[in-house]
Amino acid sequence: MNRRLLDNITFRQRFFHRSNYTTYIIIIVIVFLTLVGEPKFIFQSHLHIPWLTDVKHVQPLQCISDKNQPGWPRAMESSEKSPLDGHLTLIIVSAKSDFKRLPLTLTSLVCHLDYRQLNQVILLVPRQHATLLEPFLAGEASRHWPWPISIMPDDNILQHTHTHSYRLQMMFKLVIAQVIKTEYYMILDSDCIALSPIHVTQLLWQQNMSSSKVSHGIPSHQALYQLEERSDHAEWWPESEQLLQIEPNTCVTNNPSTKSIGVTPAILSKSIALMTLCRLQKLYGDRSFLNILANWALWRTPFGRMWTEYTLYYLTARCTDTFNSHHFHRANTSSVPPINLYGPSVWWATDWTSFLRYQLLDSAKAGLQWRQKEIDNGDGASIIDSSVKAINLFTVLQSRATVNQALFHTLLYPLFIDHLAHRKNSQKLLEILNRMTTQFTGNSNTDGIH
Repeated sequence: MNRRLLDNITFRQRFFHRSNYTTYIIIIVIVFLTLVGEPKFIFQSHLHIPWLTDVKHVQPLQCISDKNQPGWPRAMESSEKSPLDGHLTLIIVSAKSDFKRLPLTLTSLVCHLDYRQLNQVILLVPRQHATLLEPFLAGEASRHWPWPISIMPDDNILQHTHTHSYRLQMMFKLVIAQVIKTEYYMILDSDCIALSPIHVTQLLWQQNMSSSKVSHGIPSHQALYQLEERSDHAEWWPESEQLLQIEPNTCVTNNPSTKSIGVTPAILSKSIALMTLCRLQKLYGDRSFLNILANWALWRTPFGRMWTEYTLYYLTARCTDTFNSHHFHRANTSSVPPINLYGPSVWWATDWTSFLRYQLLDSAKAGLQWRQKEIDNGDGASIIDSSVKAINLFTVLQSRATVNQALFHTLLYPLFIDHLAHRKNSQKLLEILNRMTTQFTGNSNTDGIH
């Protein structure tokens, strides 16, 4: 009897310990899956819980098969007439956690972004954060900006619950193509600062159009793209190839030194972005593919392996042989000097050196001087500066670099504000920008650099 009782107790103890062990494993897995996929997240509505994730289109994605591209359907064309290909829409993806960066970003754009052929500037933000921006960008205030500007709540294009990861931000950059009215759109984050004059005519290159190109739906313009070697983010490409169900080394070579597309800031084609989504919809189903994007191989994310919007986009464009008809790199043209979408930037904390700070200051001052020359001599129209070897339009002061954004603001904001103070009819806009700075950064000192 005692022996049986002892065996029974021993069995229960073993079962109890195994149950505790299993419980610990389950807790670890839940915490892991909740936290992964967030190297740079800004949308924080809910915890990312994979089995509760639900991401849905607001507007149905209508795709039709293309006999010239089997397996790669394209989006059905809208009945609405779009502006010319030579126009551009600018999208800034942001949220409350990044609003402290917006005053510097927007002020730099006011200084450098020419209004010509610019359709509009859209700030894509969570609905619950949109009201914070309205005093500066909506209603009467919107009349004082140099180009049409608006706020778009993110749930206008995607309904999402229990996902706030970096993946959601990347999805927005493709899905926004459903609602824009131009063939091309530029994507910016809140950490992209303009350093040189920006003209749509330099970003969109008009190509010679034959009757054959017109009949095949090739746009009249190509968009500038940033060169980057595949090895710069080698871990992204296999995930995107798997997601698109592409055999490696087919559409795009897997040679590490192969030139490909860069990261934000970037200019995308509406047609190619929608074709990317149509491919995924065909592979995984209309009701499932966005959730698959949200939860794809979460366990590999901590090792740097994940799909990205730009690798998906680039692979789609290469597999459908549409990249060269929609994009160009300035180094491939006879234009002097070459134009880069971005140059020296702060990607990591170790990049924030005294050398880079002086370099950014010099670039910002030179860019503003040239912009003033354009304003004085041509009402702000483009004047090519042939005295420089290359023009870098933006610097990226990466928000995940763990460098206090106030340092960026203090370094560059006074330069832009001083430039605007000497422009005609800028007083109202200066007041808006300084109120925004006080609201989001808590810093009202804009007199200079200390």
